Amino acid sequence: MLPTLHHNQEHSMLGLNMPRVLLTGFMQFGDHVENISEKLVYSMPTVLPVRNPFGPGRSEISIEKKILTVDVAGSTWTKDELESREWDAILHLGLCGECTEARIELRAQDALDMNISDNSGRQIVKEKISGNGDLMTPVQVKRWNLDSWKIQPSLSTDAGHFLCNETYYRTLEALHASDVDVPCLFLHLPDSTHLATSDGIQLIRDVISHMLYRPSIQVAAGVFHSDTQFLAMQRSDSEPGSGKWEFPGGSVEADESPEEAMIRELKEELGVDSTINEKLGIWSFTYPFLHVELHVFLVSTEDSLDSSTLTVHKSMKWVNSEESSKLDWLEADLPIVQHLQSLGY
Repeated sequence: MLPTLHHNQEHSMLGLNMPRVLLTGFMQFGDHVENISEKLVYSMPTVLPVRNPFGPGRSEISIEKKILTVDVAGSTWTKDELESREWDAILHLGLCGECTEARIELRAQDALDMNISDNSGRQIVKEKISGNGDLMTPVQVKRWNLDSWKIQPSLSTDAGHFLCNETYYRTLEALHASDVDVPCLFLHLPDSTHLATSDGIQLIRDVISHMLYRPSIQVAAGVFHSDTQFLAMQRSDSEPGSGKWEFPGGSVEADESPEEAMIRELKEELGVDSTINEKLGIWSFTYPFLHVELHVFLVSTEDSLDSSTLTVHKSMKWVNSEESSKLDWLEADLPIVQHLQSLGY
C-alpha cells in the first residue's frame, strides 16, 4: 500500500537556473550488434520540459548526453568529471541482454566478475571495486507509484558485475565521498525487440522527472511516556538510517488517517493495543530526497511494553531528557525530542 503523498513546488530539487541532467549510455560490446542505451541517449532532446509527477509545478531541463566507452575509462568518466563539474541529476543507461523489461537498479555491488572481456580486452574475475562494500542509491524510488506508469520498470538490487555495475558504483562512490546530494540511478534496458524507442524515451522522461522532485509522505509517530521518561526505538541494521533512534510509528497509508495509522503501526511494530491520549503536534522535515510530515501523538497501552517483540527495530529504551540528548536521533525526530525536553521529560 502506498503512503499518502502530498507534493508541491516547494519540494522540488530544482534551482533557479535551468537544471542540468547527465544522461549516459554505452557503446556496443560483445556480440551485441547495437546498444539500446546509445540509441536512446541520441534520441533524447537536449532541452526537455518536465512536470512535477507528485503535484503542481513544471520546469525545463537541459540534458547533457554522453556515450561511455565499454572499458575502465568509460566506467570512471562520470566519477572523474564530478571532481570539477556538477549536475542536478545523473541517469546512467545500459543494456541488459537477458532482460525482457526495464529495471531500475537500487544497488551498485562492490564486485567485478566479468564473463566476457570489455572492449579494451580487460576481463576481471572475482575482484572488489573498492573493498568498501555495496552502495545503495538514496533516491526514494519505492515511493514512485510505478504501477501507474505507462512503461513499468521493475526494481532490482543486482546490477550485475560488468561495466554497468562498475560505472554505477564509481559514480555513487564519488557522490558519497563529496557529500553532494545529487540523485543518481542506473536504468537497465532490454534490447529493442522488447522495448520500442518511443517507449524507451517515455520511460527515461518519467525517471528523470521523478528524480528531480521530492515525494512527501505523512508519518504517524507515537510517544509513550511516564512522568520523567519517554520510549526511544533504535532502527535495525537493514533499515535506512540504521542504528539511529526514533519514535515508534510509520507511514500513513492512502486509505487511513494519521490516527488510524498510529494505532496500526504500534500494533505491527510492538504488538500492543494502544490509545491516543493527545495530539502533540505536526512537524515537517526535508531530507535531500524526501519531505516528511510527522503527526505526533502521546499514546499509552495497557499491555507490557517491556515484553514487546520488536519487528522492525533492534532495541528500545526509556530515556529522560539528559539521556535522550546522548542518542543519535533521526533528523526528522530531533525537534520532537527537543520539544519533549522543554516539557520536562
